[in-house]
Amino acid sequence: MKECTKCKSNEYTNKSLVMLINECAHPLCRNCVDNLYARNAAPCHVCGRVLRKNTFWEQVFDDPLIEKENNVRKRLKKIFNLKEDDFPTLQDYNDYLEQFENYVFNLTNDELVEETEGVVNEFREANAELIEKNRKRLDEDQLWVLDQLKQEREQKKRIMDSQAADLMAANDKKAAIVDHKAIIDELKNSQAPAEQILDRERKRQIEAEMEQKEEAERKKRQQKADANRKRAADQISFSMGKRGAETGFVYRPPVIHINGPDLPPMDRLEELGYLQHMRAPRSEALAGGFEAALGAARALIEARVDLLIF
Repeated sequence: MKECTKCKSNEYTNKSLVMLINECAHPLCRNCVDNLYARNAAPCHVCGRVLRKNTFWEQVFDDPLIEKENNVRKRLKKIFNLKEDDFPTLQDYNDYLEQFENYVFNLTNDELVEETEGVVNEFREANAELIEKNRKRLDEDQLWVLDQLKQEREQKKRIMDSQAADLMAANDKKAAIVDHKAIIDELKNSQAPAEQILDRERKRQIEAEMEQKEEAERKKRQQKADANRKRAADQISFSMGKRGAETGFVYRPPVIHINGPDLPPMDRLEELGYLQHMRAPRSEALAGGFEAALGAARALIEARVDLLIF
């Protein structure tokens, strides 16, 4: 539930409530923002950070921390916009992505803020030329989206052309019926020889059939080219490509420091009787990978955490 941290109004007491939030992630309703920031700049009522009125934006998520993370990620993404081919190895690129996530975490949770901002500024100064270059480049995902949009436009154009061709064929069929009646009337009323009239109409019919055959061949070639293009697009692989020899990822289980008695192994919880009173999960949860041992392990951690801290 969204609630103003200043006047304490919420969505239930005020149906027309509009919440605004800033980079410090302390939300305010629109009325409080108008009152507190009437002079366009004022300190935050919670943390004291000087904020400007025009930097507030409308809150979308209920959790202000998510809004703050999105804002931090958007700001850092303009600086850390290097692509995979800017690094010599895949490992270097993965390390770069991991560092980016660490910076986002630090700034979102107000940990090592000054050090992180210093590292970000150093990176921006050291790679200013490369950052400016990458702002004008599209990554593989963006190129794929553009290609899909182009194919969609071409498909719509083909459908419209096909509908127009069908309409033209129907009109030609109606015109042919009218032409037959006109020929009969001309044979009745014209002074010209019947053979001359029939030869002229026969020549016109042959030309129309040739045009239809050429149009059918053109459509067939177009469909074949579209099918080949679609097949080539489906075969495009956005894999990392050949890289230098890299060491495989080795999974290491996390070490949980609970400051309490040791936990029993996950695979022995049922054997030791910890699952006797656990409610069996639904089939939908089992399909998603959940099992009763996870709930039991969480309860054991909560029961033992920090018991031996003193």
